[in-house]
Amino acid sequence: ADACGDAPLSVYIHLPFCERRCTFCGCHSFATTRKEVADPYLQHLLREIALVAELLPHRRKVAQFHLGGGTPTYFSPAQLEQLVLGFTGYFQFLPKAELAVEVDPRVTSPAHLTMLARLGFNRLSLGVQDFSPEVQRAIGRGQTLEQTESLLAQARAQGFAGINFDLVYGLPAQTPASFAQTLEKAIALRPDRLAVYSFAFLPAIRGNQRRIDGATLPTRDTKFKLLAMTREAFLGAGYQAIGMDHFALPSDELALAQRQGRLSRNFMGYAVNPGDDTLGFGVSAIGDVRGALAQNHKMLAPYYR
Repeated sequence: ADACGDAPLSVYIHLPFCERRCTFCGCHSFATTRKEVADPYLQHLLREIALVAELLPHRRKVAQFHLGGGTPTYFSPAQLEQLVLGFTGYFQFLPKAELAVEVDPRVTSPAHLTMLARLGFNRLSLGVQDFSPEVQRAIGRGQTLEQTESLLAQARAQGFAGINFDLVYGLPAQTPASFAQTLEKAIALRPDRLAVYSFAFLPAIRGNQRRIDGATLPTRDTKFKLLAMTREAFLGAGYQAIGMDHFALPSDELALAQRQGRLSRNFMGYAVNPGDDTLGFGVSAIGDVRGALAQNHKMLAPYYR
């Protein structure tokens, strides 16, 4: 701790459950409608936080805190509050810390947003992927434009800034014409940030992707065209390019940090005020401390042990 001085920490907590797993998903997640799995996971997570805290008697404050998944809002508002309060029993947030959470518009309630805002969360990342109903069917998602629009409006009403949409290019049934409509709809909703990821088709590694017919995927050249369209559309709409596949409004903290030379990147993506080291909690979570990487067990049983 002495060698690290007072440099702040970044923290990532992995919440791995989803009610249903999309066919395109490459995240480490477990699909189940049995909500009783959430509580034992939460108890083990709090135990891990306590074990790490015991080894850090001189704990540095936290500048960046991210709940990822899976679907963090699979957990109830009360369970998420228990997790955050349990964490802050050991670690303290800096006054201007970034508190971020990934949310699925299909399962995130107004009660979730109210609780997150009350606890100080200031950044939301909404999973969208593609607004096309055909693409949604092809990836087994079933998320309507209205669900995304409604959650965005609720988040704005709660005062969230730095709201991000995740889009994915290269998905089954995607065409330049359909993706142009997705880009148009995203621009009309005007999120503060957008992350546009390339779909990695790895059926040999990701069993859920075996339900995708490879013949329905865009070709290499079409996929490149989708990325070029994305860049042209968002730059034309006034967004600032952040790296290869992220975009932010010029007024957003991410864009300001880039212009001022303060932008950095870690496991959680582009960051405005990251800590020097990252602590990862939960199944499969990765930590990065003084350049040494460590990953937790990927399956629940060995993680619990």
